[in-house]
Amino acid sequence: MRARALAPRHWWWVCILLVGVGLAASAYLLARLFALLGSPRPGSFDLCAVLFSKGCDAALSDERSWILGVPLAGWGLVYFTSLGGLLFLARFMGQAFEAEALLAGSLVTLAGVGVGVALATGALLGQAPLCPLCLSVHAISLLLLLALRQASARSLPEQVRLLRAASGWLIGSGAETPLQVRWKLVGFASVALLAVVAYQWVYVESALRRPRAAPTQDRAQIIAAYRASPAFEIPVTESDPQLGPLTAPVELVVFGSFRCSGCRRFASTISQLHRQFGDRLLIVYKHYPLSTRCNGRLTEDLQPGACELAWAAEAAHRQARFWEFHDALFAARAAAPEETIAEVVRRLNLDPARFAADRQSEITKGQVADDVELGNRLEIPGTPAVFLDGRPVRPARGEVLTTLIRHELERHAEGSLSHGRAIAGVGRFGDQGRPP
Repeated sequence: MRARALAPRHWWWVCILLVGVGLAASAYLLARLFALLGSPRPGSFDLCAVLFSKGCDAALSDERSWILGVPLAGWGLVYFTSLGGLLFLARFMGQAFEAEALLAGSLVTLAGVGVGVALATGALLGQAPLCPLCLSVHAISLLLLLALRQASARSLPEQVRLLRAASGWLIGSGAETPLQVRWKLVGFASVALLAVVAYQWVYVESALRRPRAAPTQDRAQIIAAYRASPAFEIPVTESDPQLGPLTAPVELVVFGSFRCSGCRRFASTISQLHRQFGDRLLIVYKHYPLSTRCNGRLTEDLQPGACELAWAAEAAHRQARFWEFHDALFAARAAAPEETIAEVVRRLNLDPARFAADRQSEITKGQVADDVELGNRLEIPGTPAVFLDGRPVRPARGEVLTTLIRHELERHAEGSLSHGRAIAGVGRFGDQGRPP
């Protein structure tokens, strides 16, 4: 015996369930982002890590996830709130409004599916950090589109005719009475008002929590401040973790710590610059943990566990997986450094025996100690500390670095750097890799 198909009213409940799940997921992602903006290591429950063994924090913290002052999670909240309002009207305002409300919900969901496909494609292609729970929300939107189609119980030609009729009463040429039209307009206006209120709330709450952007400088000011900075000798060798070739015309050296919230945010800038400039830019990572375990400059342990994470990253570097380890450490949200390391080692399928031996070896600890000693000689004030061709860049924001890298590439192309870097002592040293 064939199973009976669900009646349209049952599909309506399926739509309500999907909207509820989407609303809950969006609300969680927004709350998680607010927690991240308030603390570099929020204590709230990490649902993404539990469900998918991969945190969503890197994607949530990415600046590209903000549109018109609202994060994508906030837009999800507005989107599902609007759909909930339309479904409420379709169910409780009677037959006179049900068809139009479901049609409007289908059109809104179709737009949401299109946006979701574009965002998911960008994440899967590596153009943005991957957020598994966000992908689930996009899948919910697709399922909702199919459920709305069943709940309406109308064929595509019937829906097209309904859309034409709705267009007619919107411009005053329809067959319906003015009173019917007014009530339908009131219904849609109520849903629109609900969406506006949701957007306004998300916008205000996001603005209150989002760090204020520094005043924008023009290109001449940025370059003048950079050129006025002193140039330092910063050794770079093939043994350093790096992106780009050693022969690249421009060199960016980053001193960082894996317990530094600013370094976590700067990780996306590193990836962005590497994609943007490719082989024209060498990016080098140097360790500078703010912990007394490996940094003698400190009198107080500001970042407990930072040295252990640096040694672990160097051990991953021995297996040619430094940058994957780097990104995974910043994405992970385990409570303790050892839990974070174990989680990342499993995720990257590193050789556990070799990893354990390398992270305890004197060579590994010596590499971190050399980086720390260099950072102390440079008297870096904190992390991330960024040097472009030996000159410190402050503030090390993405737009500032992009401006300066383009400036240096232009100077190189004009031939003005012929041997100036060697004279100034900027950049690389022969085989020794250390300043005299």
